[in-house]
Amino acid sequence: MKDLKDIKKVYLLGIGGIGMSALARYFKGKGAKVSGFDKTSSSLTDKLIEEGIDVRFDESSEGLDDADLFIYTPAVPIDHIAFGYVEATGNQWYKRSEVLEWITKETKTIAIAGTHGKTTTTGITAHLLHETRGDIAAFIGGVMTGYDSNLITTRKPNYVVVEADEYDRSFLRLHPNIAVITSLDPDHLDIYGTFEEMKKDYKTFASRAELLIVHEDIADIFDHPNKRIYGKGPTAEVKYGNVEVVNGAFAFTVNESDHYVLKLAGEHNVENATAAISLAMELNVKADKAAKAIESFEGIKRRFERILETPTKVVIDDYAHHPEEIKAALTAARTLYVGRKVAVIFQPHLFSRTRDLEEGFVESLSEADEVILLPIYPARERPIDGVSSENLLNKLTLKTKQLVQKSDLLNAVISLNADVVLVLGAGDIDRFVKPIANAIKNKSNVE
Repeated sequence: MKDLKDIKKVYLLGIGGIGMSALARYFKGKGAKVSGFDKTSSSLTDKLIEEGIDVRFDESSEGLDDADLFIYTPAVPIDHIAFGYVEATGNQWYKRSEVLEWITKETKTIAIAGTHGKTTTTGITAHLLHETRGDIAAFIGGVMTGYDSNLITTRKPNYVVVEADEYDRSFLRLHPNIAVITSLDPDHLDIYGTFEEMKKDYKTFASRAELLIVHEDIADIFDHPNKRIYGKGPTAEVKYGNVEVVNGAFAFTVNESDHYVLKLAGEHNVENATAAISLAMELNVKADKAAKAIESFEGIKRRFERILETPTKVVIDDYAHHPEEIKAALTAARTLYVGRKVAVIFQPHLFSRTRDLEEGFVESLSEADEVILLPIYPARERPIDGVSSENLLNKLTLKTKQLVQKSDLLNAVISLNADVVLVLGAGDIDRFVKPIANAIKNKSNVE
């Protein structure tokens, strides 16, 4: 373990990732010189450069010679030149999760996990506690709109709020005082092999916490001595209800007496907010203060983010890359825009996920009125025989569907008849969101 007080220069391999960029900002805020590599530029790398962080996009040894700490993400291929170069100098690479473990080791930790909802729940929790207590630091797996950052810091935090990522079993490095688990569905089976193995590691994660806050649908999985259950059913101890759409926001109650308004769309986000409220109750935050904080939360980029909204056309950007997340986005869209046609533009993420969850993808995507598929975004993977967007497209049961290359995407978008367009995926589809919105807006103006 490194002594973080001695760190003067940090190099991050994969610095443009959402978790890695938060670490880059953290060390920059501590006065360290920060540099790193990423494969391609993005809005995140643009912002890091603007903040004075040296980001490079060519595979070289630049910046590697005199760093005190080398951090990598498993998303970067092992054959990258930096791995061998650093090891040849006798230095060591550390995973992001290891460094996060060091940061949280000396501070009470709130760790939020779940197949879906963990980023939004972490964001809501961080904002709620920042607004009501002010004594927290937070590492969020998404850029919070009101902060334009994925990091909240304070001089001497009493709690650190972290998003606990199950990929590569990273969350098992954390030893939280309070754990929140929002959901548990099969995912990352390239890592776990089976859903049962995934459940085992979630149980291990939960067992390390003094208090477990868990969604009612999965509460029975966890035999924890100090468990709080949230949801809307009979087993929930913190229960939300009376959900209704009011002026585009979602109003609801908790335990029938406390009233909340959430700007985020969808009942799944009401559930996420209820998880944060459950935690706030445990920390003795008063309901009226919690309600004020919930209402002021502006959301997280790429989580049902409304990019275009006119009386006739809507474009929504969402990170959804799992069948359940696609289903939640569609449900939220149909709740907000009753009776309007909804199209999905989806870029599958990972060959293994597309293969393992194919049935779920077919079911959820088929609930749309129109679908445009892009080729699978491989990320860290090589192609798998027999797994393709074309095979997925052929199994969709809706009539209006097409598979296009990125170069033809905008022409395909213009052909859509839907009023509401959801742009979904965890790859590089986010680069096309604004051009898609502009194409739809221009088409609407012509019509």
